Amino acid sequence: MTLTQARNFLRSELLAVAATVVPDQTPAVTQDVGPVSPGALSDDRGPESVCTITVETGDPTSPDPEALISFAAETLEARGWKVEDEPAEDGMYRVLAHRDGYDLTVEAHNTDWRITFTGQTPAADDL
Repeated sequence: MTLTQARNFLRSELLAVAATVVPDQTPAVTQDVGPVSPGALSDDRGPESVCTITVETGDPTSPDPEALISFAAETLEARGWKVEDEPAEDGMYRVLAHRDGYDLTVEAHNTDWRITFTGQTPAADDL
């Protein structure tokens, strides 16, 4: 698999999960970066080797972050992701998921009606 194929898989997976979790809304890709060096922000210049994508969705008429995160976890598990629940902290709910070297974080906050899905591809050397 190429890094471009991995990026395309990640993007489609994030959009599919987001559409399942909030079915009456259209998820939006708010970030699609890559391929980049995973250490670029720390000035560790290496080869371009990962892609990071963020998708957001939500229903402003029924903001329930705890329920959204719970359903996101169920949806990811049903799609073959290994899910790690994180304890709620200061009104923020989060779940982590892993699959074949891909990493996802899903977050929702008490102060916002949106749910955010952020994923990263495996490093190019691991594809």
